[in-house]
Amino acid sequence: MNDSQQIDANRRASTALGLRYGRIAGHVLALLLLILGLSALFKGVGVFETFKGIYFIAYGVVLSLPFARLSDKSWRWGFGLLVGLSALFVFVMVVAVIFAYMASDARGERLGVPGFEGTLIFLALLQVPVVLFQRKPDMLD
Repeated sequence: MNDSQQIDANRRASTALGLRYGRIAGHVLALLLLILGLSALFKGVGVFETFKGIYFIAYGVVLSLPFARLSDKSWRWGFGLLVGLSALFVFVMVVAVIFAYMASDARGERLGVPGFEGTLIFLALLQVPVVLFQRKPDMLD
């Protein structure tokens, strides 16, 4: 094997490792969303909290699907669902932050930067390209 082939093999291996780390982050996010969803359902204060609880549980289940082992047809459906739910997740989190700011303002308090919500959004949006490139690594070139 010459040097360029060795470099290419190393790059592919490091990319595959990075994608695996991304999926591990997705599984951690899925577990966290399941916990947050159940918590929101048990609190059950208002329609939005109930919707958020159901949505978080559904999104957590979709995130934990074994995308690498799905058939082509199932993968397409699952990936489309992942893309749609990931986009909707951003809006749900923005609305949740807006409601939190409104509630804190009504109490005369002030919230800080929504770092936790931003981290969740980042991890959620990371899953779409990770799932795509794990299934179709040739699209990376």
